Amino acid sequence: MKRFIYLLLLPMLAVSCSDGNSHELYEFEPKHTIDLTGQSGDFDIIDRIEKVCILNLKVDEESWIHLRYPRMAVSDNGYYFLSDRTFFLVGYDRSGNLKFSKQVKGRGRGEIMDVGNMFMRNDTIMIYDRVLGRLLGFSEDGSFRSFLNRSEVKAEKFYSTNGRFWGLSVFGRNEFENHYCVKYDDEGTALDNYLYMPTHLIGFNSSAGYTDMSYLYHDTLRFMVMHDNNIFSLTENGVESSFRFVSDNDIPEDFFKGKTGPEMMDLQFYSQFVSEGFACFFSELAETDRYIMVAFDLHKKNRIILYDKIQGTRGFLPRPESFFDESIVPQLTTRNIWEYILFSCVRLCAYDNSVYCCAPYSIYSILSGTESLHDEKIKAFYSELKQYVKTQNLSDDDMIFVRLDLL
Repeated sequence: MKRFIYLLLLPMLAVSCSDGNSHELYEFEPKHTIDLTGQSGDFDIIDRIEKVCILNLKVDEESWIHLRYPRMAVSDNGYYFLSDRTFFLVGYDRSGNLKFSKQVKGRGRGEIMDVGNMFMRNDTIMIYDRVLGRLLGFSEDGSFRSFLNRSEVKAEKFYSTNGRFWGLSVFGRNEFENHYCVKYDDEGTALDNYLYMPTHLIGFNSSAGYTDMSYLYHDTLRFMVMHDNNIFSLTENGVESSFRFVSDNDIPEDFFKGKTGPEMMDLQFYSQFVSEGFACFFSELAETDRYIMVAFDLHKKNRIILYDKIQGTRGFLPRPESFFDESIVPQLTTRNIWEYILFSCVRLCAYDNSVYCCAPYSIYSILSGTESLHDEKIKAFYSELKQYVKTQNLSDDDMIFVRLDLL
């Protein structure tokens, strides 16, 4: 049930192609638009959730302490986690059995100084070290496999697909090439730049809450930039806007015009920005073959949208109006319980038709105190959850990993 304060202010990007042509960000023509306006949407999100399941991970005390809002990657063979705090890489098979747990902190072979991002490529766990500028690969048994080691790589996030490497950097590639996106060859040599970034916006953080706003969708790198409503796609052909969120209160094109970095971070200016109630603060972006799921603010209200890419329709779910307390149970409805479930779950990644999340122990406390309000799907989830908490002897400080299966 956390709200996040965002430090990334990158509203005035432009596209820069190798032929020298550039276009203002607001001139980008999206392939699809997603309307954020309205209360009910076109369908009920709850109807599109087939079931909510527990990942039955066996609790090992030495490994479990490293799994508090970790990075996560999923394959057909297992679940893999990486802690930004302790630098432990932990792997489980699909039955929840611990496969390996190892610390990868350091400068040596197969070690990392600072985590940029983590993702799966085929059967390899890929981890990018943004300090040393290298991309490390680990097999699904945790063995170090390979790496691309080029100190010239300067990026916050780094991905590979189809023999090409893609860097996303809020600092630009160097002091002369202030672009958010850089394409590299398989030896780490920069080939092209995309999305020019004005100097006064360089250096702000590129994550929202616990989740990176970039991911590989098949062979395409998708990403969002804070205070902008586009979901960009970066491929061999360059950058395009695949989706754009639109509303009745979008950020005006000139709202940040002429602002310097310190002015944009000024508390008074930030308060003014928040008071406008713009569509902004997108977080926990996840995408399956059919759906896009993301949280956002509009008119000072926080909601989740689930967008059906096939039908072009969407559903909304609002954040609960208050923190859970047993005293408010008589006023709650079954729908309110769904709100508490989905806003307790922090989306970590998506795989196939499922979205993978982690939730605090409090989700168990909420469901145990509201059994009379459970529908059939919540009953099934709570039955799994209750058994898991008891068999694994979980307590208040433990995380619970959840899978949302979408229809």
